[in-house]
Amino acid sequence: MANARHSQRDEVLYRRYDDDGRTVIVADFGSAVDDASVEVVDGTAIVVIDGRDGSRQYEFDVPAGTATTLIRNGVLTIEVEST
Repeated sequence: MANARHSQRDEVLYRRYDDDGRTVIVADFGSAVDDASVEVVDGTAIVVIDGRDGSRQYEFDVPAGTATTLIRNGVLTIEVEST
């Protein structure tokens, strides 16, 4: 599994892993998340976070393929299987 270094986008720490046709992106939005939604459209994951500080939107580039998303306890996981 190729391991990307930590990156930061708009004060959100995230990490990307690439391995044999699969990409995993993990981002930690912290414990202040009350509600969240994720939609993957045309190579971009659009994340809307509702929390104590109001709503914020983030975008992450994702490779083409079938995407599965999960957010739990403020941690977002996006898995993309290449097609």
